[in-house]
Amino acid sequence: MCPQTRLVCSLATASTLVESTVNSDDPFYSRIKIFPSPMPRSYADAVDKLNGLQTNFAVLEAVRKTGGSANKDAIPEMVEFIRRSGYEPSDFDDLNLIHVTGTKGKGSTCALTESILRNYNGKIKTGLYTSPHLMEVRERIRINGAPLARTCLQIWDRLDSTGDKSKPGYFRFLTVLAFHVFKQEKVDVAILEVGVGGAYDSTNIIRTPIVCGVAALGIDHVSVLGSTLGEIAWNKAGIFKAGVPAVTSQQPKEGLDMLERRAKELKVTIIRLNLLGRPFTSSQLGGVTVGLAGHHQIANAALATALCRTWVEKVLGEKVGNDVPKEFVKGIVNARWPGRGQILVRENKPKITWFFDGAHTAESIQVCADWFKDASKQNGKKVLVFNCTGPRDGDTLLGPLAKIQSTVHFDQAVFTPAITFASNTYKGDLVNNNAPLDLELKTQKTLAACWAKQVSIAGGGEVTTTVLPSIEHCVNWIDDFAKSEDVQVLVTGSLHLVGGVQSVLGCEVL
Repeated sequence: MCPQTRLVCSLATASTLVESTVNSDDPFYSRIKIFPSPMPRSYADAVDKLNGLQTNFAVLEAVRKTGGSANKDAIPEMVEFIRRSGYEPSDFDDLNLIHVTGTKGKGSTCALTESILRNYNGKIKTGLYTSPHLMEVRERIRINGAPLARTCLQIWDRLDSTGDKSKPGYFRFLTVLAFHVFKQEKVDVAILEVGVGGAYDSTNIIRTPIVCGVAALGIDHVSVLGSTLGEIAWNKAGIFKAGVPAVTSQQPKEGLDMLERRAKELKVTIIRLNLLGRPFTSSQLGGVTVGLAGHHQIANAALATALCRTWVEKVLGEKVGNDVPKEFVKGIVNARWPGRGQILVRENKPKITWFFDGAHTAESIQVCADWFKDASKQNGKKVLVFNCTGPRDGDTLLGPLAKIQSTVHFDQAVFTPAITFASNTYKGDLVNNNAPLDLELKTQKTLAACWAKQVSIAGGGEVTTTVLPSIEHCVNWIDDFAKSEDVQVLVTGSLHLVGGVQSVLGCEVL
C-alpha cells in the first residue's frame, strides 16, 4: 500500500475502519456516542479538510492584532477540544512525556531524543510530534521514527459527534491527533516539540511530563512572545511544571536569568548545561559524531542526552553515566532530521549538489551560513535560493549570508515564493491559505534588493539576482544553469521553501 493510501486511514475515516479498530481501553467510548462516518474520503479530501482550518500564521496574526490578548484563552480552548475528542489532559500522563521548547534547535533536539531512546535497548516504542512538515503533513507525527502510516483518525468525526461542529485550528487539530495516535499506539514515550512559545502553546495542556527541555533562545515571533529575550524566555518557561526537572542548553544571560526566575516561581529544578559558557565541543560528547550536520548540533545532542538520561533514570529506574552513555551513542550517530543541514545529489542530475537548511531566524541563518561555508567546495558555481515567511526582516536574515559572500561567492541569488508549481498552485500538503498570491512578487523583489544591499555592506562585491514566480520555475532554472558545469545550491530561509523544493525534486518522505 502506498504512503498516501495509508494516510487516508489517518486523515479520513470510514465507519468500517472505525468499527474495526475499536479499543475497549479508549476512554472515548465511555464518554461520547460515535455517529457513523461519511463515505470513505480520499487522501486529497483529507488534506483539503486540514487546509480549510485556520493556519498557524492566521493564529499568530490574530494574537498580534489583539496585542496578545488571544493567548489567555488558548489553553482552556485546547482543553475543550481535547475533551470533545474523548480525552482528559490527565489521560496523557502515561505517555511518559518529554516536552521541548526553544527558538532554534528544538526540532533537532527532539529528533535526537527520539533516536536515542528508540535505539537505547530496542524495547522502547517512541512517539514524536514536531512541526512544521517538509513535504507531507504525516511527517509531523512519527511512531518509532517513521512518519504516520496508519491510525484511523476518528478525531474529525469525534468532534462533530458532540453536536458542536466547530474545529480547532490547523496546528491545534494536529496536536489533538498526535495525542490520539500516541494513545492508540501505546507508545512508551512521547516527545513533543512546542509549536510557538510555550506557556500558551497547544502542546502545553499536558500535566505531568517526565522532563522538560529548553533549546537555544533567540528573537522570533516577537508580536506574540515579546521583543526581548527576557519576555521570550518567560513564555518558553511556561512549559515548566512543579516537581518536573527542566534542562536548558547554554543561554544568553538575559534569557537564562528569566528561566531561572520562572523555575523558582514554579518550584522546578533547572539543570544548566555547559556552565563554562563556551560553545560545546565534540570532546564533551566523548568524541561521538552527531548524525545531524553542523557544529551547532553538538549542543542539541548534549541537551538530548541530558533529557534522555533523566527519562531513563525516572521511567526505567536505570542509572546511566554523567557523560555520554554507550547505550546512547547509536541513537546520536544514526539520528536524521531532513531539511536541516541536509546535502542531496540526485542520480539523474549529478552536476547539482543541493544544500538544504530550513533556518528562519537570524541566529539559525548564521549557523546555516557557517555550515555551508565549511561544507561546500571551492570549485564550481554556487546559487542561493531564498525566501522567508511572515513579517520577518529580509536585511536581518540575509545579513549573515552576505558576510560569507566574499568567501563562498554565490554566482546567483534566486528569490521565489513558496508556491510549488509553475501553474501558480501548491502541492496539497504545502497549501498556505493565508499567503495570498502576489503576482507582482513584491516580497521577492524586496528580498533581492536586501541581498544587494547586505552584500554591499559586507564588501562582497557585485551580485546577480533572479526573481522567479514558483519553486518549479526555480528548479528548472537551476537545471539549465547547471548544464555546463557543477553547481552547489543552498536553499534556506524557510522550511516551507525547503519542503517545496524537495517536493518538486521528487524526494522521498523520510
